Amino acid sequence: MSVLIVPTVPCPRSPFSAFQGLGSSRVLAAASCFALAMLGMFVSTAAMAQDQPAETQDAAAAQPAAKAAEDPFLSALDLIPQSAAGLVRIPNLPDVCDAGPKTHIGMLLEEPELQPFIDAQRDRAEKYIKSMETSLGLRPQDLYDIASGEVVAAWLPFEKDQRRPFALCVIADIRGRKGLAETALETIDADLKAGGATRVDAKHRNQTVRVYNTKPKPGQLKIEQVAITLSDERIIAADRDSVVLDLLDAIAGSPRGDSIGTVADFQMVMKQSRDALAGTKNDAATDAVEWFARPFPMARILRKSMGVDRGTDIDILKLLENQGFDAVKAAGGVAVIAGDKFDVLHRGVVLAPATAPMPDRYAKAAKMLQLDNSPLAAVPAWVPEDAASFTRLHWNIERGFWAAEPLVNEALDDDIFRSMIDGIRDDEEGPQIDIAKNVLPNLDDQILLVTDNTLPASPTSERMLVAVRIRDAKAIAEAVRKAMEVEPDASKIDGIPGIDMWRVQRGGGSDDFDDEFLNDLGFDDDAKQDAAPPLLDHWAIAVVDQGPSSDAAYLMFSSHPELLQKVAERIRGERSPGFADQANVQEVSEGMKSLGAESVAIDRLVRTDLSLRVKYELLRQGRLEESDSVLSTLVRRIFEKQEGDVPEKLDAAMLPPIDQIKQHLRPGGGYIEMTDTGMSINGFLLK
Repeated sequence: MSVLIVPTVPCPRSPFSAFQGLGSSRVLAAASCFALAMLGMFVSTAAMAQDQPAETQDAAAAQPAAKAAEDPFLSALDLIPQSAAGLVRIPNLPDVCDAGPKTHIGMLLEEPELQPFIDAQRDRAEKYIKSMETSLGLRPQDLYDIASGEVVAAWLPFEKDQRRPFALCVIADIRGRKGLAETALETIDADLKAGGATRVDAKHRNQTVRVYNTKPKPGQLKIEQVAITLSDERIIAADRDSVVLDLLDAIAGSPRGDSIGTVADFQMVMKQSRDALAGTKNDAATDAVEWFARPFPMARILRKSMGVDRGTDIDILKLLENQGFDAVKAAGGVAVIAGDKFDVLHRGVVLAPATAPMPDRYAKAAKMLQLDNSPLAAVPAWVPEDAASFTRLHWNIERGFWAAEPLVNEALDDDIFRSMIDGIRDDEEGPQIDIAKNVLPNLDDQILLVTDNTLPASPTSERMLVAVRIRDAKAIAEAVRKAMEVEPDASKIDGIPGIDMWRVQRGGGSDDFDDEFLNDLGFDDDAKQDAAPPLLDHWAIAVVDQGPSSDAAYLMFSSHPELLQKVAERIRGERSPGFADQANVQEVSEGMKSLGAESVAIDRLVRTDLSLRVKYELLRQGRLEESDSVLSTLVRRIFEKQEGDVPEKLDAAMLPPIDQIKQHLRPGGGYIEMTDTGMSINGFLLK
């Protein structure tokens, strides 16, 4: 549950085009990224509403939305089929646009220091929009102009269609703004035709449906489709004409089946999220976004839409379903903005009822999903005062480790897991570590992650440290020593007396051990060449015993030896001001408690200005993609093989120094709690 300066697709007159390329920024809640991205588009557009021509603003003001209580207007939730894989709903777009400029994100976009950069990006955004393959024709700016109430985007599965097994639709309430909608529709028509699309009009339920077949690009086998219809009450757009026709049938009272609003899982997720929100004192907040997703159907849509083709590789989604992870039925939540206490507040739910008796809770490898609630505790004193974020996870490592056995065996199509563990213990040329006897029982059930970064900003500035509480420091230290002595790239660091600290620098030793290990697992030379490189080329590991500033011993792993040594020195020394003593961290802690965080499975605190400062500076330097952080490496791997149009590199040199805008980068946090029906997920940015 991290926080971000919201990066979104660029749109006309939208300053968020300025942040195109911030691929490594992190979202408030991972599960709600679609909702927050969509919200960001409209907050940014609202913040720049003064740039609209006066006559456009006057026309909108002269056509207020119909609000009559007796109006039988159907919500999109009554129209979208129950099979929907996911949806994002803005209950009232004008309200969100009014509240957006009151948030720190909205105020940030009005900062004078940022205007030269925003102005410079508008032409680039326009060109990029025109170069993109049109999906629905409708753009965020269009919706901002014409929507008078609810806006919903939904992803629908069509599993029998092998070429395009999903569809996307958008439904917007335009009551009182039909004239503006007709104007927007003509602009869309001209844009699509200019891109080579052909149009055919169809009549259905006394309405005209415009169906556009877009011109295929070189190498594109299928012809994409855009279907749009407009009435006095709503505009509907989809990338499949049958979706629009079915929605018109539902409006007419003849749906193909039940709607998503009648589904028990949807109702439970929304009720629990709303109930949690109702218990929060956050006056003046505006309902911004609701979201709902079925994880596996949505993951299949994302995999297809992102063009991921694993060829003959393992079908990860099928593997996870086979291993019991389909216990996760649904997830969703509600976000509000511009409250008097929280700038952004999200309350959500993961619906995953138990499928096995406790203590396992879930079956097969899905046992790994079982987290353990623990009373919310203070941040350890050894976390440095200049840390950017702190995350704590309560998880039974031993239970989770053995839960991986059926997953590994199925993935490799062999009962290999136990033999691997035995081999590590018995191989005379290996580390000879008894993981089952000497390692796992001596690991505690708490994992901590600390991040920071150093100045001046460089691709190696971002650092992280993982600390695992341990029960027997001597046993774990002995296991680490054995592992490092057979690691060809490892060397001991002369650091703190009494602490054996090891550095691993990839490329510093022979690859013979790795080759033998892969051979033992049955991988041939081609498989070795296809293996992904490590996420980190350098890291350090040590066991740090309990000291004056710590109530436990830890096994620590860090991307940078310097960070590990710094933390070890704090543990060994007397207590000094740390992360927990900083005023903004204490604000976040109090905010978490006010939301009811008493017993949690995960808690996280983020100082956003520190978390983003190196990414922001690298963006200004045009070097963001060079970062060697774990997150940046993952982002590069995800997108490096994707094809299609790529916008020109962002020129961010005119962005102001972060000190000029950091007052809008508010601290935030979040927590996850295990519940009888799954998990509650909560995140916020402070006012």
